[in-house]
Amino acid sequence: MRKQTKVVAVASAAALLAIGASMTSFAATGWVEEDGTWYFYDNDGNRVEDTWKKSGDNWYWLDSEEGGAMAIDKLVDDDDDTYYVDSNGVMVRNTWVRIVNEDQDEDDDPAEYHYYYMQSNGKAYKAPDSADIRFRTIDGKRYAFDDDGIMLYGWVSADGERETDEDGWAESDTLYYLGSWDDGAMKTGWQKITVHDDIEEDDMDYWFNFRSNGKKRFNEDSAEKAIDEVRINGRRYGFDERGVMTYEWTAATNNTASLASTSNWRYFNNVDDGARVTKGWFRVIAPDEDNDNTFRSNYNATFAADDADDENERWYYADGDGQVISGQIEKIKGRYYGFRPEGTATGGDRKAGAMLSGLVLMKVDPATGVILEVLDDDVDADDLDDLLDDTGTNAARALADPTISLYYFGSDELGDGSMKTGATTVTLDGDTYNFFFRRTGGIESRGKGLTGVDDNKYIYKYGCRIKADSDDKYQVVRVTPNGTAVDIHEDGVKVEKVDSRTLKTNLPTFVNDDGETVSYKDISVLHNANLRYYLVNTSGNIQKSKVAANDGDDWYFYVRDRALLLYTNNKNLDRGSTSVRENWESWCTTGVLEY
Repeated sequence: MRKQTKVVAVASAAALLAIGASMTSFAATGWVEEDGTWYFYDNDGNRVEDTWKKSGDNWYWLDSEEGGAMAIDKLVDDDDDTYYVDSNGVMVRNTWVRIVNEDQDEDDDPAEYHYYYMQSNGKAYKAPDSADIRFRTIDGKRYAFDDDGIMLYGWVSADGERETDEDGWAESDTLYYLGSWDDGAMKTGWQKITVHDDIEEDDMDYWFNFRSNGKKRFNEDSAEKAIDEVRINGRRYGFDERGVMTYEWTAATNNTASLASTSNWRYFNNVDDGARVTKGWFRVIAPDEDNDNTFRSNYNATFAADDADDENERWYYADGDGQVISGQIEKIKGRYYGFRPEGTATGGDRKAGAMLSGLVLMKVDPATGVILEVLDDDVDADDLDDLLDDTGTNAARALADPTISLYYFGSDELGDGSMKTGATTVTLDGDTYNFFFRRTGGIESRGKGLTGVDDNKYIYKYGCRIKADSDDKYQVVRVTPNGTAVDIHEDGVKVEKVDSRTLKTNLPTFVNDDGETVSYKDISVLHNANLRYYLVNTSGNIQKSKVAANDGDDWYFYVRDRALLLYTNNKNLDRGSTSVRENWESWCTTGVLEY
């Protein structure tokens, strides 16, 4: 405590000479020194006791406890007032006085000394008779005193009672903090204080914030809300009912049953910052008491159990109210990002709120852009092949539900994560795939992997271009139009890869001019207004016209005007006057094949 004076000897040599002069002048009346001790006698020759006598500019106390001797170096109680006389017996004024605390107790009163402040009239400052605490400004700082004149310190209530219970600091009426016993100055602004936290069952270093009047900020409506948010120097901070500044993941509701929702959480920076993340990104582990990343350890709930259990750091984004975005495709600084939707405490999506990255299979409401479900947030090459081949549970669901498709949010989770649109190359497990994602419209349609035929050049399924394997050379693709349209921008178009082996069963035959038996699949009869067959090569190009295009099984495809019409095991189709070769060209004359 940096007070200007602790105990001040103000009696001067001139003052002592004045006392001696009085003794000489009045002999047995007035001041008399006896065996080195000063007394004061009245006109009747009696010693004066329990009163003040002035000599020169100084006042002295005649102490009845010492037979009327002039008091030295002690506190003096005169009626309801307390004074102090120094080692020369002089009443001290306008100064601090330090007295050994003979009742020092580590639990209730650990102060080694008690401090008093003596005013210009020598009286110690004391608590007022009212129930409210009163502060006195001394040397630019504010102090409070109890009804004995002892300077208060530590945690103090609104009525001026020093809180001695180790958990008493947390009470709503404990408003002030006055520092350590050798300090005592009222604290304002930010203060880091060590307290015993009954919830954590340990001593903790917490940040508090005190207003200019010294009162701590705290949540005064804990029945309605879990924390009180306050704007300080342009940033928002949260305080609980005890006044502790919240930090990291903090519940914004008292209803723990609803903590499976991101809407009931707020993220504040670390314990030495504490500012709420508002309209911005942050990368952390989802709340979990075992990870020490929550303000309290007794929440017993989270909105992202899987990520919390695995301690996966994820990118999250908070809006202007500090609410974590989830289940949305959100435009942020000109780019679009996806955030996982909420599930339940025991099932569903247990990674809620996390920014999506990589190739993602998900269900999106076409009217609102709300992400209804993430079926796979880490689609790899095998997963993609299953989707394209209509194999597995996810493929079956996607095949039956046009609101399910692939989206791509970049390959760099740490550095990007923004939605990709248009023609995009994606590398999965060392293999390169060509995609086309919708690049127009709002959040309800942008980024969706398109299905259908693109300008009669390529065929896409969930955004991935259909290609033939290098060994197969060609791939048969069946397209079911939406009405008569097969364009990728038409919702409802269906694309299926056709294994050429399925075309080789129960085939008709004929004998060609060479005497060879020829098996053939008349695909032209399969075409109609609602079904079309195409042939693509290893680059994914739709074949416009092919005669006896040899595949990996040494069978032959015949294509005209991009319509796959015939599949045979022999390219010699001549058989005299009734040639299949002559006939296949005529099969494209029907109107449905002119596309």
